[in-house]
Amino acid sequence: MHLVHLSVALTLGLAASGCATPPAPSRTEALAPTSNAHTPSQSATPAATAPAATAPGKSQPGVTANCAAWSNVLVGPYKYDNNQWGYGKAKGPFEQCLLTRTVEGRQEVGWTWSWPGFDPSVFAYPEIIFGWKPWGGAPTDNRFPMRVGDVELLVMHYDVETSASGGYNLAPELWLLQSGEAVPKGNPEGITTEIMFWMEHAGGAKPAGEVIDTPSYGGIEYELWKKDNLGDKGNGQGWLYYALKSPVTQRKGSMALHEVLANMVQKGQIDPEHYVAGIEFGNEIFGGSGTTWVKRFEVEARAR
Repeated sequence: MHLVHLSVALTLGLAASGCATPPAPSRTEALAPTSNAHTPSQSATPAATAPAATAPGKSQPGVTANCAAWSNVLVGPYKYDNNQWGYGKAKGPFEQCLLTRTVEGRQEVGWTWSWPGFDPSVFAYPEIIFGWKPWGGAPTDNRFPMRVGDVELLVMHYDVETSASGGYNLAPELWLLQSGEAVPKGNPEGITTEIMFWMEHAGGAKPAGEVIDTPSYGGIEYELWKKDNLGDKGNGQGWLYYALKSPVTQRKGSMALHEVLANMVQKGQIDPEHYVAGIEFGNEIFGGSGTTWVKRFEVEARAR
């Protein structure tokens, strides 16, 4: 199959701007501490009459903000999503928005947030989606889900500019599935494994589980955290969770994800017959405020 290496013009698909109460969620999540299912929580909706919080990135010169929950911007096969999945745990007025601006004639997309307090199980995950998200929607690249054993090349290139305080991380991730079928309504029950990459972490944020290994990738030794039965797929069962935690902040670089998958298969940590749903890339928000601008996000993918 052919190589994908895309850098494309911006196509905007925006809902009306402004801070909005999130829509009624489509499923309930029973969340374990530090889990991140990235789907709406059904606990309690913040009062619509509460005074609005202000996410800091909105006020920057030349910036357009869209603060509607789950609004999105499509840039070729990369879907920017204002994911506010844990809004029901909010400890006061909050705001989270997608942002666009023009820098030296080039349009950039990012996100900004303001979440009071701290919650170890995460308030939100503003993100980019490449491939298919198991919680629903159409794939942004029809080669995904892709069987783990068929992945020959999967490289993520990224560069972000972040200014933030409080608890947050920069955490790309992969969902692994039992099936290679991508259905629009989603299939969270098919999830077997979540693999996160903690490239930055601050303010008390830490992965779930415990350290089981210290593999090296690109000359950097990571802690590999593991937790069994994390989250709820909608059937009362969780999934296997791994997190590769970097000892240094990495806001720019390339990650050879195919090497990670091959190493984890070799060690018996994941099944080569499972499927990679796609790549998600974003900040998990544990509390506080901040802004991230994406200077670059590209994925190279090839199947055997």
